[in-house]
Amino acid sequence: MKHLADFVGMTGHRWLTSWAVLVLLAAAALTGSLMLLAPPGLPTAMAVVLGLVLILGLLLLGRAVVRHVLDGEYERQALEMSYQCLQEAIEALPLGVAVHDQHDRLVLYNRSAAEMAPYRYGGELIGQTFETIIRRALAHGAIPDALGREEDWLRERMTGRGKLNRPLLRPRPDGRWMHLYEISTSSGCLVMARLDVTELVQKSMALERSNQQLERLSATDGLTGLANRRQFDQHLYTEWQRSMRSRQPISLLLLDIDHFKRYNDRYGHLAGDACLRQVASILYDCAQRSGELVARYGGEEFALLLPAADGDVAMTVAQRCMDEIAQARIPHEDSPVAEYLTCSIGIATVVATQDLVAESLVRCADEALYRVKSSGRAHYIVAPCPA
Repeated sequence: MKHLADFVGMTGHRWLTSWAVLVLLAAAALTGSLMLLAPPGLPTAMAVVLGLVLILGLLLLGRAVVRHVLDGEYERQALEMSYQCLQEAIEALPLGVAVHDQHDRLVLYNRSAAEMAPYRYGGELIGQTFETIIRRALAHGAIPDALGREEDWLRERMTGRGKLNRPLLRPRPDGRWMHLYEISTSSGCLVMARLDVTELVQKSMALERSNQQLERLSATDGLTGLANRRQFDQHLYTEWQRSMRSRQPISLLLLDIDHFKRYNDRYGHLAGDACLRQVASILYDCAQRSGELVARYGGEEFALLLPAADGDVAMTVAQRCMDEIAQARIPHEDSPVAEYLTCSIGIATVVATQDLVAESLVRCADEALYRVKSSGRAHYIVAPCPA
């Protein structure tokens, strides 16, 4: 059974005991006084009854006072226990939690929150408004997004306070990432939570990098490092659509290394691969304008797509390619054309229209390349293409 001291403490228990003894002594004294001072005609029994009534009234009053004290103390201890349970609960959470009242004053927070901005920058926190706390963090440069525009950032933050309908992703100065939650309660309080999502963000970034690398690999020829046929087709479609809108010409060069099979037979496939890489590097340097694409079209064939380039520009680029390959002086002893590596180029130029398809440009360039091969190789031909 609970003792009175369990509720009011030893000091309160001594005070109530002393008070009760004084009440009883006072009641006894009053009863005795009534008996001594009672008139001769007043029966002694009546004086005793009056004294007992007085004692009983005082005892009832004392009981009411004690009950009131006990009830108040019980409510206080219940509130303290509830607050302690709440504090222990938020301390056990794997995230930072802070609670602000209806006036935006901090009333509760856990250790995890105290280790994060804006709550980690010293001074008394309980009772401080969020704006006061956030200004301390800004003074320490703890919010990267606000550097150089602190007042504007603070104005925007306070305007949007309590209106977050989804978590806000924020970086920390130490490189970690946090999800910020703000939840309004029905009583007008604001519960703020900060969850460390660094591992999740890092995995997401790694996945994005992997996807980008995979996309690059899927669009790149593994041997030469140039665009592959898939990327060439996509780029051709994009530039074809732009040509239709702008009414600007688009040119295509299809280049074939002369007698490359004989080169492989003579020097071996490893030397053939090295030769393809060297030619790819030369052709890449020959495409000098923005938007021009050099691709490995297949085997020993390469394609140079030249947006907004007319026939004269295309012939200039073709001549440059032939000259650069000749200057490289790559030996080709089994070539019937020359003692060094040479190439043949077919050129086509057209302005895209609704009546044509992108494949028509490729077909024209391929026909031009066929004519070059049939007429001795080691030069270029411009094929007529539908207007």
